[in-house]
Amino acid sequence: MATSFDIEPTARLRGFHFIGTVARRFLISYPVAPAALSSFVPPGGELCTWRNMAWVSACFVNVKQMRPSFAPAPLGFGFNYLIFRTMAELPFPDGKRRRSVLILEPNIDSRMPARVGALTGGIRFNVRDISLSQTEEAWSIVMRSDAGETLYEAQIRKDSIGPDLPAHSAFPDAATADEFLLGVSYGGQFDKNAKRMTLLAETHEPWETLVGQCTTKRNAFLESHCKSCVEADHVITMTDIPHYFAAKGHKLQLDAVNRTQK
Repeated sequence: MATSFDIEPTARLRGFHFIGTVARRFLISYPVAPAALSSFVPPGGELCTWRNMAWVSACFVNVKQMRPSFAPAPLGFGFNYLIFRTMAELPFPDGKRRRSVLILEPNIDSRMPARVGALTGGIRFNVRDISLSQTEEAWSIVMRSDAGETLYEAQIRKDSIGPDLPAHSAFPDAATADEFLLGVSYGGQFDKNAKRMTLLAETHEPWETLVGQCTTKRNAFLESHCKSCVEADHVITMTDIPHYFAAKGHKLQLDAVNRTQK
């Protein structure tokens, strides 16, 4: 019997939720040794791997017209976020494990949505300067600290975007990469100090999978956890796709959860 946690990634959320249009999304994915992420995995969870590697994605999103589900689009607001994330089997309140996004480091460029996210969904963001710029040849994503230090910088060549993965990719085709990295409906943030998992549903309208190549100039997150700036395997991008965000997160206390739980 399906539970409230069994939601198709392309299903519209029921009841009160938030709606926003993803005007531009870049999911830039890097292969990482699973051991480098072991401290992020909650009790009862397990990293999902492809070719024996975990995958850390820098997920940049430009959101437009974010608003409650009952409000008209002109009342919405916009912002950028850049989340470092991986894929994992996570414990849920009904005792099952489900393949989900595991949030490693959430960053956002505006205090208002950061506060809304903390108060409603329970996801806590770092507020940072996050920008997307472009030339005729490429898009450039940059995230900086309050002190102006570049924490992430990547360039995506426009002429690389299309239906086919780069020849060097570890994935056989774009559809497989898309399903492995995006074919889920929940994301989870683990608070190690409180031993608590917060799970939040996010779904979206279907989109055409387009992929491309990326050059990474700085990735402070990977440099601090993997001691190197790993080059990206590929980029998945989408434009102008309606997304639906749950207004309330599900919290799960993990003190008594066994790490070997299936």
